[in-house]
Amino acid sequence: MGKQSRAHLSGLDGLRGVAALSVLGYHVSNILSPGVRHRSPELFFALHQGLNLFFILSGFLLFLGFADRLIDGRGLPSTRRYASNRVLRLWPAYVVVVAVTNFALGLSFLGRGRTGHVDPGTFVADLTLLQTFSPHTIRTGLEVAWTLTVELTFYACLPLLVALASRLGRGVGGWARACIPVVVLALVGAAGLIWQDRTNPHGWSHDWESVASRSLLLHAQLFALGMVATLVFVAVQRGALLGAGRRILRFAASLVAVAAAVVCLTRPWSDVADLLAPLCLAALLLVSVVPTASGRPGWVGRALELPALRGLGLISYSVYLWHMPVVRGFDRWAPRFGEGGWASYVMAVACVGGITLALATATYLAVERPAMRLRARNPVSSPDATKPPLLEERRLRGRVPETTG
Repeated sequence: MGKQSRAHLSGLDGLRGVAALSVLGYHVSNILSPGVRHRSPELFFALHQGLNLFFILSGFLLFLGFADRLIDGRGLPSTRRYASNRVLRLWPAYVVVVAVTNFALGLSFLGRGRTGHVDPGTFVADLTLLQTFSPHTIRTGLEVAWTLTVELTFYACLPLLVALASRLGRGVGGWARACIPVVVLALVGAAGLIWQDRTNPHGWSHDWESVASRSLLLHAQLFALGMVATLVFVAVQRGALLGAGRRILRFAASLVAVAAAVVCLTRPWSDVADLLAPLCLAALLLVSVVPTASGRPGWVGRALELPALRGLGLISYSVYLWHMPVVRGFDRWAPRFGEGGWASYVMAVACVGGITLALATATYLAVERPAMRLRARNPVSSPDATKPPLLEERRLRGRVPETTG
């Protein structure tokens, strides 16, 4: 395997594939096979981290081009092109899945475990990703769409934070300037966690506490972690760490990932596990993308380059969109499907996964890939990453795989 550059960041597609499988496996257990969850809380806590991984990947990839420009003091990319590329990344597949789920399948989520057809006003809110901002429509349509609203909020905030950093950081060094957006998002996330600890919002109630708990306020720190990984990666790419320094970095990141994972798996679903799990994921991301002293991917990056994981990463956004309608379809038309022990759970994952992969592959080929071609005609010189999952490669001192979210 040749030396790694920004032409291909080893392991990113595989990480998206792992995240997609984790989210699917968690939701199958949550709805179709709840009986197995208490048998292995460690496993299902780990599966629950798939969403956090998507957010961290989005922070890493979207900030990558911005970070270079902030460090160098160069002009920022076109906001219009950035916005149009984000729309082309996020909406085409989403619109198709939302429409098919509501009109053809009648599986839009209505609340309290019910599915059916939403009313026209709610459908418009769902289609525009505004449903999560209202207590009356939160979680309607595609149940996972609230995470896309969080991503969308991050997409909107990032260029504003970068522009603010560029203006306020004129008298400081490039690296300090690049840290400003990271610090702001970290502070927002910290404030959200403090608020959550004091108010203890719970569940999916139709109230403003539920709206706030499904917003960027409680997830900003995840994007910030991905952005920290961006700065470390850029430093490595610029030659800040060579030879022994790179080995020390990879060893330290591996140690953090393993130590955090051990604590999380010995105390799953605890407050300390909730805090350490994202740190473990960010460290895993660094171990995957930072090459060895020889410039080649490490064994984690190579393992994540397996064709099956890379292929799954390619369609992971559509997998993310389709898996809950498939789960709800089984819940409605085969209500006892998946109940029982581990064998029933594995069968449920296999069936849901098989149908989801077929739908996701068709959606990728018919919708996502044509949208990517439109984006290729509208290049943006820096950031082009986004999605709760994806992989087209993009321009950025070369070409870099894009993300999710």
